[in-house]
Amino acid sequence: MKNLLKILVALVLVGYIAYAFTKEKDWTNTKPCQRLAISVLDSSRASFVSTRDILLLLQEKHLNPVGEPMNKIDLSRIEATLKGHKFVLDAQCYKTADNTVHVDVSQRLPVMRVMTARGGNYFIDGKGNKIANVNYPADVIVATGAISAKYCQKVLAPIGRILQRDEFWNYQIEQLNVLRDGTIEMIPRVGNHVVYFGSPQDLPLKLRKLKVFYQKVLARVGWNKYSRINMEYNNQIICTKTE
Repeated sequence: MKNLLKILVALVLVGYIAYAFTKEKDWTNTKPCQRLAISVLDSSRASFVSTRDILLLLQEKHLNPVGEPMNKIDLSRIEATLKGHKFVLDAQCYKTADNTVHVDVSQRLPVMRVMTARGGNYFIDGKGNKIANVNYPADVIVATGAISAKYCQKVLAPIGRILQRDEFWNYQIEQLNVLRDGTIEMIPRVGNHVVYFGSPQDLPLKLRKLKVFYQKVLARVGWNKYSRINMEYNNQIICTKTE
């Protein structure tokens, strides 16, 4: 036990020395920044913000580090400025030994399109916040019905994150319809049935059960065998045959 404690203390000391050395080196590096390397990490998925947009924003705010002494460049200020952009989810900045400042940006990507019963039409991000005035080319799940801003944040955003992480469901689910009582039904891309989930609680469990039902039942009897599949109850699946 004592040997383990000594090892842990030694590792902490080594880490602190390395950190202190790096900070000291950064503090004393008065050479000018030679290059600004901007990367939009998810540019293959969307183009809400470009490297040019980032460069123009930094220039507008007088934060372009090129030519500035490396030890005078405030990375935290650059990050805070970029995070204030309406289409930027996160920004990470760091310096490298070749006197380059790297800026890695992640975009606020839509997880769902919302079309409310009162005429609202907008995208939401993974936190349920609106992404206004965008023309998003990718095919995202559409949520319709009795939807409020609170419902977006509390229910639809977590559902959107779950569905986007699952390739099967991201393809299979075309539309979610929110009924007046807050329950949810799903319209699939494959099959002429409607899936009723009931309350959005325990949705990951309901999706796992539904996937098994798809694989073991519908794959055998046919995707159009039933017109309605009720997943409301944890211990049973109730199906209505197509007439």
